[in-house]
Amino acid sequence: MRGFLSGCAAVILLCSAVSPAHAVVRGKPVRGLALYGEPKYAPDFTHFDYTNPDAPKTGTFVKSNEAFLTFDTFNPYTLKGAAAYGTDVLLDDSLMVASQDEPASVYSAIADTIEIAPDGSWVQFVLNPTARFSDNSPITSDDVVFSFDTLITKARPQYRLVYEDVVKAEAIDPRTVKFTLKSTQNAKLPLMLAALPVLSQAFWKDRDFTATTLDIPVTSGPYTIESFEVGRYVLYRRLDNHWAKDQPRNRGLYNFDHVRYEYFRDDDVSFEAFKTNAYDINREMVARRWATGYDFPAFQQGHVKKLEVPSIQPRDVTILAMNMRRPLFQDRRVREAINYAFDFESLNKNIQYGLYDRLRSYWQGSPLEAKGLPSEAEIKLLEPFRDKLPPEVFTEEFKQPTTAGSGDNRENLIKARDLLKEAGWDVQGDKLVNVKTGQPFAFEITIVQPNLERALAPWLQDLKRLGIDAKLRIIDTAQYANRVNDYDYDAIYIGVATSLTPGNELLDSLGSESADKPGSSNYGGIKDPVVDALLKRIIQADNYDDVTTMTRALDRVLTFNHYYILRYCLPADRFAYWDKLKMPAVLPALGLGQMGESVIALWWLDQTIPAAQAATPQTPAADGAAQPASSRWLLAALALMGALVVVLFLRRKKS
Repeated sequence: MRGFLSGCAAVILLCSAVSPAHAVVRGKPVRGLALYGEPKYAPDFTHFDYTNPDAPKTGTFVKSNEAFLTFDTFNPYTLKGAAAYGTDVLLDDSLMVASQDEPASVYSAIADTIEIAPDGSWVQFVLNPTARFSDNSPITSDDVVFSFDTLITKARPQYRLVYEDVVKAEAIDPRTVKFTLKSTQNAKLPLMLAALPVLSQAFWKDRDFTATTLDIPVTSGPYTIESFEVGRYVLYRRLDNHWAKDQPRNRGLYNFDHVRYEYFRDDDVSFEAFKTNAYDINREMVARRWATGYDFPAFQQGHVKKLEVPSIQPRDVTILAMNMRRPLFQDRRVREAINYAFDFESLNKNIQYGLYDRLRSYWQGSPLEAKGLPSEAEIKLLEPFRDKLPPEVFTEEFKQPTTAGSGDNRENLIKARDLLKEAGWDVQGDKLVNVKTGQPFAFEITIVQPNLERALAPWLQDLKRLGIDAKLRIIDTAQYANRVNDYDYDAIYIGVATSLTPGNELLDSLGSESADKPGSSNYGGIKDPVVDALLKRIIQADNYDDVTTMTRALDRVLTFNHYYILRYCLPADRFAYWDKLKMPAVLPALGLGQMGESVIALWWLDQTIPAAQAATPQTPAADGAAQPASSRWLLAALALMGALVVVLFLRRKKS
């Protein structure tokens, strides 16, 4: 019930926080700034409403590496290598901090104030004079300029795209940094600059920022790395002397003395470990397990609890991204046909326990989702591009193909066959071939998680009925990361991020300029002048009504062009956690983050829980190396034995 009420409150909050008039304050320094409307919190606020300022600060929080990747670097900003979990949320602070119960507001952090020029031509930050790095050296405007220059020249291409409207960053004095802007119409850019992570120039200036490194960095955030073992764990330690620990924006946050990420290579082994309390919280992505797997003693005894977390954010978007850089997928009819072959209803009924919703929008579950027929404002916006758009954009609501869920997808496969025939493909024998070139229709879907095979197998079978030779290719995490960065795949199964306040970040995932830049999030290679024009309009919009209209129009362009095959989503995020973890009375309206990362900041440990119910973390030895406690080895052995029993049983059953 609490989750439902917090969800309702979140919707009310969104409606009240977003007003038609653009309200970014210009011409004076402020300690809080909202993109639309007024900031919720006054300059003298004591703590965010979704925190517990009296939370005890103690203990070790243990989390797993949910995507089952290893790591080889502590630099989360560059293309090279796989960054350790936690480096992006625990180590570096930003100029200002966003609240988690507003769509787009920022408050004082490293920067005490933000000021936007009256004409919007520059943004200036004045740093807090007490701001310090983890080595106790002062954070200066030179560090901020270094951070900006380094990220736009040596980091992932996202930074260059997000900050492309910035002419330069300059240190006015040791505490003042000024960003000169190309355009005065990019409303979200000041908030994006406020989100700039601040790096230590002294630490990084003589290191190769583009290389992998396991040197423990000097950081601006609340934690540092205490110890690690590649492929096994990373242990973070909260800085007792962190300069900002008593600031209002941090009261009730970062309550764990240590945060430890345990690394697993397999989902089933990881879950067996969770059942023994080898780690504290599990974001559950497997429908079968959520429905039937929580029958172990700790759950039955109430020591493990389930939690469904609503959010005002758009739902997580999972897609099949077909690489349109390759001729095979460049025809819209081909992409639509592949979508017709996907029988979601049967999959959801027979494998997913009816727990998922089919995605039909990139902003599903939010006010930005395109529903019904396009409004007059949307049609007016799209009319200049009519000859470049599918005609149904103007006359229909986008709907996904459906089935009765019986496993008979014949009707949709007939539609798919007709689309493929229109696109120049026909069946010869049992293979679909290009009628002009004789090329057979064959492609690979590259994945890194073996448990996806079960969900994708029925789709591959239906594609085979069309004569399409579609296969899964399961590769290791390092190879997968390199292939994704270099667009070396036919198709991948991956997630994309959208938000309530779309802006420059969409250039990286949807813009033509990013399509051929290694490391961008434009996985399909979308190059569409209509999409580019809409992105420009969204970035320059100065009120939320216009943003809503433009984003809904963009949603229609993306869906009717079938650039990606939208898969399915959960109606709420699902977590299971051991009851030694405690949470605030009010959950943040924006949820707990894609990987539950907000738990690290917001929750705390109940020290009254008996030790037998608590995990036993590895404790650092005197020389700084991590030594396993005997009970932890026992838990790991039990988890491994359980996994081996499952494997042997399945092999015996198969034979």
